[in-house]
Amino acid sequence: IKSHNIYHIKQEASLLISIQNIINMDIVMKLFSISLAIIIPGMIIVEPAKKSNIIHEPINHKIMIQDTVKKPTVILEKVILKPMQILYISDTGNMASLSKVFEKDYGELFNFIGSNGLTPGKVMGFYFSYNVPIVLEDAVEVNKIPAELPGRIRSKIVEGGDAVVAHYTGAYEEMQIPYSQLAQWVTDNNRQANGLPFEVYLNGPGEVKDKNELKTDIYQMLK
Repeated sequence: IKSHNIYHIKQEASLLISIQNIINMDIVMKLFSISLAIIIPGMIIVEPAKKSNIIHEPINHKIMIQDTVKKPTVILEKVILKPMQILYISDTGNMASLSKVFEKDYGELFNFIGSNGLTPGKVMGFYFSYNVPIVLEDAVEVNKIPAELPGRIRSKIVEGGDAVVAHYTGAYEEMQIPYSQLAQWVTDNNRQANGLPFEVYLNGPGEVKDKNELKTDIYQMLK
């Protein structure tokens, strides 16, 4: 999962990812893969992007070719995204501590969701920096936001609007592939990114036998 000081992020941050960020992102995703294998099984029901949340407008898609038995695939799609209610925890970490950060944050979120009778939706990640300290928000979509939130848990609304989504199937270590295609799509279609991309995890390492079967949607809101 590649891919955060959430308190000082500029709304107009560039979508283009530096080479150093891509290297750091690969390491982040390896650590995140370990943590999701611990957290997801038995705790949540991950809902793929609901058709009720998105009005689809298919566009040409690309299938990436790599020298592997199971090749990563990316399908790009322009969508209209409806607003989402989000619970999240802001955090930072380094490469050595990040897997524990994921485990702690998502565990805390799902404990709160379960104890308050909320319905979880998309399991999400917002990344603001891949340089140390890595700045991120671990997040879960919910059906409603309680009036009171404990401890580190905060809420926000992800506003709807035009977006392009990369439906990615493949290992977390190869996440630079969909990110690069998103950036290229924005350029080729003369659009502007509205903020940073965010990730939606449709399954986790504990649910698949092969890491190349992992499914992630990466959304980029558009101006």
